[in-house]
Amino acid sequence: MALPRGPPVPPETLDHFRKISWVLAHLSDPAFRPVHLSRTLTHSGTGHTLMASTWNTPKTIQHILSIYRAHDEASGQTGQIRRFYTFGDGLNAHPNLLHGGVIASILDSTMGNAIGQARADYGATFTVKLTVEYKKPVTTPGTVMARAWIVKIEGRKVWVEGVVEDGKGNVYARAEGLWLRAKAKL
Repeated sequence: MALPRGPPVPPETLDHFRKISWVLAHLSDPAFRPVHLSRTLTHSGTGHTLMASTWNTPKTIQHILSIYRAHDEASGQTGQIRRFYTFGDGLNAHPNLLHGGVIASILDSTMGNAIGQARADYGATFTVKLTVEYKKPVTTPGTVMARAWIVKIEGRKVWVEGVVEDGKGNVYARAEGLWLRAKAKL
């Protein structure tokens, strides 16, 4: 199976996710391509540190893989990011249950990345409001998918929605949020 074009994905990450049948089905969709990972430190090592270093351990987030489908005017498909997370048991609130704050963080990260992929010309965007509705607990260790898409853009404001779900379509959390584009420097 060949993945669509995009930045190189670490072989161990790709091997890990290819072994999960429901993830493999998403990776096989030719409309999606791999995109920049949150595991890359930016700004001389001071940006994206939460996912790239703090939560980048065998006990926390073992693997992340992001794929993106661009908006398609002809078919009416919206742009969408799909990010797969495999968790260890180091981010739990209760035994074998992922902390709700982690769920909010991965939604925030995934939803912000939906903007970054769809509107790379925007530069920096910042979360202004994030509302998360928790449906059921996420068990650990395990793998989930966070999906996000833009629903509206008005001036510097960008509204985004997202969900965290498993391979059977069970929704664990839903979110909606508002992001603001940074003002252009004069």
